[in-house]
Amino acid sequence: MSQQTNDLRERLLAALPQPENLAAYRDETATLLAKHARALRWDKITAGMFAFLAVALAFLWNHGPWRPGTLALHGLQVVSGLFFFMGMIYFLRHEIYAIQIATLKEIKQVQLQILELQGSLRKEQ
Repeated sequence: MSQQTNDLRERLLAALPQPENLAAYRDETATLLAKHARALRWDKITAGMFAFLAVALAFLWNHGPWRPGTLALHGLQVVSGLFFFMGMIYFLRHEIYAIQIATLKEIKQVQLQILELQGSLRKEQ
């Protein structure tokens, strides 16, 4: 059991960059997190757009300046429901992605702390 745990520890440590590349790794991490923040913002905008379209279409079929016929009314109701459903899917996608990004930030923070500790230990030796 200890041999298996030791192998796992060695593989995890081998995946980390070397402490000499700490500044480059920090910049790479900041760029990665900025990219994810942009994607997260666009997911939120998309979810809001679908929800707004659903509400706008629901308003049109209830309070529009014209009274649609039966077929047009059913079409507006179906499309409004579809937009609402898509909005909720994108909202859920946004929430899941936000949780993944928060976890990624924590992991990267721990990795940077490990690299700083490794660098300080090498300086002491």
